[in-house]
Amino acid sequence: MRIRIWRVGIVSIVAAGLWLGPGVAEAEMWKCKQADGSMLFKDGGGSGCQQVEVLPELQSTNTPSTRVASESQSKIVEVSPAPSKQALPALSSRPFSPTSRIIPSLSYHDLSSGLRAKGWSIPNKGDITMVQIDVSYWPTGNGPYLATDHHFKDWARQTLGVAVLAAAKAVRYDPRFLRAQLTMPVGSILHNGLRVDGPSAGVAWAVAVTSALLGDPLRSDVCLSGTIDLNLVVGPVGGLEHKIEGCHLLPQFHEMLLPAGQSTFAITDKGMARSIKVTEVSTLAEAYEISTGQPVRVAP
Repeated sequence: MRIRIWRVGIVSIVAAGLWLGPGVAEAEMWKCKQADGSMLFKDGGGSGCQQVEVLPELQSTNTPSTRVASESQSKIVEVSPAPSKQALPALSSRPFSPTSRIIPSLSYHDLSSGLRAKGWSIPNKGDITMVQIDVSYWPTGNGPYLATDHHFKDWARQTLGVAVLAAAKAVRYDPRFLRAQLTMPVGSILHNGLRVDGPSAGVAWAVAVTSALLGDPLRSDVCLSGTIDLNLVVGPVGGLEHKIEGCHLLPQFHEMLLPAGQSTFAITDKGMARSIKVTEVSTLAEAYEISTGQPVRVAP
C-alpha cells in the first residue's frame, strides 16, 4: 500500500455495493474500467474488462433478489456459485450487533525521481495508519454494502470488497447481509490530505472483518501487511523493509505479520533491534489465529 499526500477538497463518501445472488453454476466475474475511471464488477465481459476470481464454494441463501438502490450509485456484482464437491455448512445470515475494529495499515512512500535528483531524501519511508472498519448487519440482504471515506482510493476500495468476501467465506456468513465501512479517524490535521491506495492491507482488513463476525477481540500489538484473495491466501507485497519501520513508529506494536517467503535478514534484523517479532503467514486462518488467539470457525 502506498500513501500519497494530496490537497483535499470536499469530504465525500464513496459506496460500492457487491451483489451475490443465485444463478447458474460456474459463474464468471469481470472487472470493467468505466469511462470515468471507476471500476464496475459484473458477470459478463466486454471492452476494458478483465476476468477475476469469485468465491467457488459460497452458496447463497433463499433471500429474494433485490438490487442496491440506484441513488447510492453503488457498483453491483452478480455472482453465481459453482456447485460444491462436498457438503458445507449452510451460510449464516443471523443479525448481529454493529461492531467496530481499529486496525493498523502499514504503508511506505517515496520521493519522485526529480526530488531525489535534487538531493532530497526520506529517512524513514515506512508509515503506519490506524483505520477503522465498522461492520454491521445489512437487513435488506442485497449487499454486501461497502463504503469508504475520501482517504481511500479505488484500489483500496476494491481491496476492502475482497477482504469482506474473504472474511464471509472463511466463517460461512452470507455476504449479502453485510455492511462494511472503512474510515480514517481524523485526529490530526496531518491526516487531512492523506490518500490510501493499493492491496497490501487486504489481510489486515480481512482479519478485522472476520473478528467482527466472530466477536473475537484483536490483539493491540500486531501489525499486518499482505494481500488477500478469495482462496483466503496471503499474497506478497512490496516495501516490507520500510513497513517494519512503520510498525515501529507506534510503541504498542511488538509483532509484524507478513506473507510467507518474504522475511529477509534485513527485516528480521530491524525487527530484533526494535523488539518486533517477525512472523510469516500464508493464509487468513493463520493470520487470524495470531491476531486474536482464536481459530477461524463457522459464524453463529
